[in-house]
Amino acid sequence: MSEYLHYYILFKNHTDAMAMYQSLKKADIYAQISPTPRELSVCCGVSLLIHGEDIEEISKLAVEKKLSYLSIDGVNNAFDNKRHRYG
Repeated sequence: MSEYLHYYILFKNHTDAMAMYQSLKKADIYAQISPTPRELSVCCGVSLLIHGEDIEEISKLAVEKKLSYLSIDGVNNAFDNKRHRYG
C-alpha cells in the first residue's frame, strides 16, 4: 500500500464494525470509531480509523477471529476532529 495520511476499515454494517472494534481493543491495537470519509463512502457509514503500520496485524486478526470487513483504504484527507470522530 502507498502512504496515506489516514487509514480506514470499511464495513457492510454496523455489527461487523463493532465486532472488529472490540477485537482490536482486546488485542491492544489502536482503532477509533469514525464516520466513513466521503471519499470512501462505499459502506454503512461507520468505519474504523487505524494506524497504517497495524494493517498487517489487523488483517491477520480478522482471519483468526473470522471478522468481516469490506476493505482497508487510505485517504489523504485533512483530519477534522468534529467530523472524523464519534462521541
